Amino acid sequence: MFLKSLLTVSVALAVSSAHANEYVIEKLAKPSSQQVKLTLDPAKDNFSGHTDIALEVLKATNYIELNGIDYAVSMAKILGAENCDLSAEMLKTGKVKFTCDEKIQPGKYTLKIDFTAPYNRQSVGLYKTLDQGTPYLFTQFEMSDARRAFPVFDEPSYKIPFQLTITAPTSQKVYANTPVLKTKVDGEMTTHFFDKTPPIPSYLVAMAVGPFEELEIKGMPIPGRVLTPQGKIHLADYAKENMPRVLKALENYFGIPYVYKKLDSVAVPEFPFGAMENAGLVTYREDILLVDLATATRSKKERNVSIIAHELAHQWYGNLVTMKWWNDLWLNEAFASWMAAKITAQINPEFESHLDLPQNHVMALDARLSTKPIRKPIKTEADIMDGLGLAYSKGSAVLSMVENWIGEEAFQQGIQAYLKKFSYKNAEAADLWQALGEASNKDVASVLKSFIEQSSFPLIKVTQDGKKINISQSRFVNAGVDAPAQLWNVPVAIKYGAGDKVETANILLNKETQQLTLDFEPEWIYPDQGAMGYYRWLLDDAQFSALLDNAADKLTVRERLALLSAVDSLLDAGVISAANLMQTLEAFVSDAHPLVANTALGYLASQKRVFEDDSNRDLWPKFIRNSIAPAAKQYGLTAKVNEDAAVSQLRAQVISRLGFDGEDQKVIDTAKAQAALYLNNPENVDPYLASTYLNLAAYHGDAKLLEKYKQTFKTTKDPQVRTKMLAAMGYFGKPELQKAVLDYSLTDEVTASDMRTLLGGLSYGKERQALFIDWIYKNYDAITKSLPPFFVPNLPFFTTANCDAKSLEKTKTFFTDKISEQPGYARTLSKLEEGVNDCIALKKRELSSVNSFLKR
Repeated sequence: MFLKSLLTVSVALAVSSAHANEYVIEKLAKPSSQQVKLTLDPAKDNFSGHTDIALEVLKATNYIELNGIDYAVSMAKILGAENCDLSAEMLKTGKVKFTCDEKIQPGKYTLKIDFTAPYNRQSVGLYKTLDQGTPYLFTQFEMSDARRAFPVFDEPSYKIPFQLTITAPTSQKVYANTPVLKTKVDGEMTTHFFDKTPPIPSYLVAMAVGPFEELEIKGMPIPGRVLTPQGKIHLADYAKENMPRVLKALENYFGIPYVYKKLDSVAVPEFPFGAMENAGLVTYREDILLVDLATATRSKKERNVSIIAHELAHQWYGNLVTMKWWNDLWLNEAFASWMAAKITAQINPEFESHLDLPQNHVMALDARLSTKPIRKPIKTEADIMDGLGLAYSKGSAVLSMVENWIGEEAFQQGIQAYLKKFSYKNAEAADLWQALGEASNKDVASVLKSFIEQSSFPLIKVTQDGKKINISQSRFVNAGVDAPAQLWNVPVAIKYGAGDKVETANILLNKETQQLTLDFEPEWIYPDQGAMGYYRWLLDDAQFSALLDNAADKLTVRERLALLSAVDSLLDAGVISAANLMQTLEAFVSDAHPLVANTALGYLASQKRVFEDDSNRDLWPKFIRNSIAPAAKQYGLTAKVNEDAAVSQLRAQVISRLGFDGEDQKVIDTAKAQAALYLNNPENVDPYLASTYLNLAAYHGDAKLLEKYKQTFKTTKDPQVRTKMLAAMGYFGKPELQKAVLDYSLTDEVTASDMRTLLGGLSYGKERQALFIDWIYKNYDAITKSLPPFFVPNLPFFTTANCDAKSLEKTKTFFTDKISEQPGYARTLSKLEEGVNDCIALKKRELSSVNSFLKR
């Protein structure tokens, strides 16, 4: 799926602890296969079904537990056990207790259940959505929502064959994980008999029902199609081209052919994640899978390839070999993200995807005391969702670091051995560590465990004495924070140079301090060669100055990007002042590579979000305009023929900052005119600037413009246009229009998945954020019913203003009372409190430094 325990606790103990909780099925029986028969009509609000589960009762018992939410059981019995009609009790823990009056003795039986259920309307389970007024049915079962669709052993360790039979109106098309064996027409209803799946966990079962359009994918070893809602199949060509290329590259890397009998890819108009790796029937947000090449930016194309690669990598890692328990979901997602980056760079090097450093997105979060390790005990779905984004990015960055340390060949050999050993089975993290260790003859387990089973990361301090350097490590913490001491096993790569000579020295830092002798006395040192390390680094002032002097000529683009992120983090750690940081960032705004300049501008703008207040509010627009001037002058505000995509992306940042932060009236007027052109025909507007123009025009727009945005949102058949309209509506600036957008978000025209996109712009500006927060408090019940259930614990983030203690206290008062009904709030409030307090401390410490810098 695409979306980011303690070191002393063993894998076995973590899994054992997870299975000892009340949310886990009691080990009284285990399934060996399951047949599911469903009658599905998208025009209705409910469905019915029957399931036969072949199972083995492990010990004498009066009851058996399965999983279940929302369905109602009308009949349940066990064939082979006398006098055993079962009563069903649905528990609050996501389980159903099926009880028999007599003891069921150990042995093999068939459990038969009839049931009915409503279609879910919050984008999970078996859910219904409307597209252009036409109803469709889709599934999203990960993490634990198969139990909303039918009675099932809904845990990843129960890996069994499933066989689906679906009866639906003859006018509808029906898809599942496997090919159709036969169909049977009975008047207006047709029954579709699907082939049995190989052993898969329940979260990978999938189906789709509706009047779909199809595009055949050629060039794969198995049949495949792109499936879209009506009127959108013309946007499937790019995915059709990429699917065979990605699949072939993955087969080559893994050394195992794709194992399922088909590969269908479904464009889903309402989808809570980016995509889902269901075996043989992969689902995607339609704005990811479907691409209009006439208006597509390079980043949109890259996203299409990357997420396809992520989901298809899961067909091996996750599907063929499955985690034993959800505490290793991080590894599923981290590996797929890592693999997607490798494949994307291989088949589309022009995307420059190697310049995306996932660690830069999450290390600030990982540094906090409230952040848990990415491998941790799991009880509930809220536990799974907690830090899942961190798991994607930190996990993939750590895997890249380890691959760089042991070598690509050894890493690939370890992966291949692991997949072959555990094909069609369940495995855990330690199994992969062992395979990588055996392939490389290195202690891979100690490195990975130290990063995965501990939160945070090391701060590597490098000091120089001639040719000798001392390398020491400590836990990275924000200034003023007292954290327990930790140690890591860290592969450190030191890049150093003098004159034309540039070398790299490698060391596995597994103590607090170690010493290294270099080949020559360096003039400069960069402590993260290749920007592959999941750590921050620190040099003394003279070393850092020397590094900056040589950065443009001696560091790669990737290394310069990592340098910017590292320097930004040192402000949080209290090592440098905000003025020094901003001065450093300004120097990189004129970097030769536009992505480096773009990143530097982004970090500069982020200082405004932290430090802006009444003491400096009038100073920021001029500062932003002056900071942007070099890039604006070098690259211009309009596109040039055949320019690099990175230049186009930088221009979008420049115009956004000029319009929003710099309050440049010419840019605002241009945005209004360009938005009008876009509404008439999206192809008339630079695709790299379209979102920026639409957002700016909305911020300064009127009621007529809002109505045009709404109308385009409702009628367009282009998913990219629809998403842009949805996001832009969140930026309408006038209070009465913002209120209208907020009210609109609770109507049936905005789905549960849509609402998350709409919320993005509503916190921009102090007054707008205050209005938005007040609206959340007043409409709490309606909002929680309109969002996907897993997203609800995030609501406190939206009610807390940046660096605002009063806002935090109000949030805590409101949501603390609701922890009993939504336990995930407790974790969110803990993270919020730490984040706000860190921000307040930073602002108190550095505000005078920032103001002095702004008044230069």
